[in-house]
Amino acid sequence: MSGITTLGLALLISFLSALGLYATGRLLAPKGKKSKEKLMVYACGEKYPAEKFQFRLQLFYYAVFFTILETAGFLVFTSAFANPLFGGIFVVFATIAAVLVLYRR
Repeated sequence: MSGITTLGLALLISFLSALGLYATGRLLAPKGKKSKEKLMVYACGEKYPAEKFQFRLQLFYYAVFFTILETAGFLVFTSAFANPLFGGIFVVFATIAAVLVLYRR
C-alpha cells in the first residue's frame, strides 16, 4: 500500500470508530426531560440573573498569550531534531503574535 492510501484508511477507520461510539452512547444514554428549572441560570446554590454576569476579556488575553508561548516552545523543541530554520521562523511569528495580543487595547 502506498502512504496516502494507508493514511486515508486510518482516517476512515478512526472516523467510523468515533461515529460508532457516539451512536452507541446516544442510544444507551438515559433521556432527560426539559424543564423550566433545568434551563434557569444557577450559580453556587442561588438564582443568578443574567444581567449580573460580566465577562472580562482581560484574562482571555493572558490565556491566548500563554497558548502562543507554549506552542512556540513545543515547536522550537521539536524543530531541534529537524531543520532549526523552521523553528526560528515560527519563533519570529509567535513573538509578533504575542506582542499584538498583549498590546491590543
